[in-house]
Amino acid sequence: MISGDLIILSISSLFLIFRSSYTPRLSFDLYIALAPYLLSWFALASAKNAYDLSLSKRDFFKRTILLWFASVSFAEALRFMLKYLVTSNILSISGIVIEIGGISFIYISWKFGSYAVYKISSQPENRNARRRLWISISAAAVIGLLAISPFIYSVIRYSKDIYSLEDAPYAVAALVPGAGVWSDGTPSITMIERVETATNLFRMGKISHIILSGSQYETKVMRQLVEASEINEDSLLLDTHGLSTLDSCINLFQDRAFSSVVVVTQKYHLFRALYLCNSIGIESIGVSAESQAQLPETILRRYIREIGATMVGFIETQARRVR
Repeated sequence: MISGDLIILSISSLFLIFRSSYTPRLSFDLYIALAPYLLSWFALASAKNAYDLSLSKRDFFKRTILLWFASVSFAEALRFMLKYLVTSNILSISGIVIEIGGISFIYISWKFGSYAVYKISSQPENRNARRRLWISISAAAVIGLLAISPFIYSVIRYSKDIYSLEDAPYAVAALVPGAGVWSDGTPSITMIERVETATNLFRMGKISHIILSGSQYETKVMRQLVEASEINEDSLLLDTHGLSTLDSCINLFQDRAFSSVVVVTQKYHLFRALYLCNSIGIESIGVSAESQAQLPETILRRYIREIGATMVGFIETQARRVR
């Protein structure tokens, strides 16, 4: 159970929404995301014997939950100080609440599950309970495999259709999906990379038009980036109703203005984007906008998000065909 705590805490803390700046820094992210939670939990758990499995279920969880929230409070206080010392900025209250809620849900769920498995496994005479346990575990495994299958399919099917900037074949237009914009109007690194890659394709003569798709706010910022690159405005098209990747593909399909399209986005996103566009009838290839944010936790979180998003996209496209 101790090793399980270590793994769960390490994974969940690396998914915290906090970022040190517009460009993440590995050393700072590791210090402020991982270390406070690991140190605070194991210090309190060791001092208060949080792994005494001889306790009743009620006492075990009462002790675990109290220690956990004491640990969380200490960890967030430490993170607050670290952020201020390193960046001279402070964590927002809403960010702290979201982080505490997210990591607590993951950790408490793990404790309930692992404790139930231990209790059932330690009672060999209770065969019915053990049978139900293994049925539940098997069902969860099957559901998990079904959930990731659309993403696995998209990776296998469309990997050969993803090109680098230099190797990309000619296409009539580039579709650039929207990305995050900070509250002060600064475009995220993700958005900058996508727009820069598309403008480079245009300068190299590999596309004739650039389609910027996203919300009104996103397309406004993307347009400013393109204009700064001195691209001819006649070659620029805006889709202000591309509120999701699927919306961007559907809007492009309904326009029927282009015979061939290259989707320009980061590689982790390209598999889903190509799957959605090709599924609704757009012949498309992809060009990877190389990501500068190569931190392990950033990449891992993005790919895990894509697994869920691809599953949702699969359901939406199938529902669309049924209708």
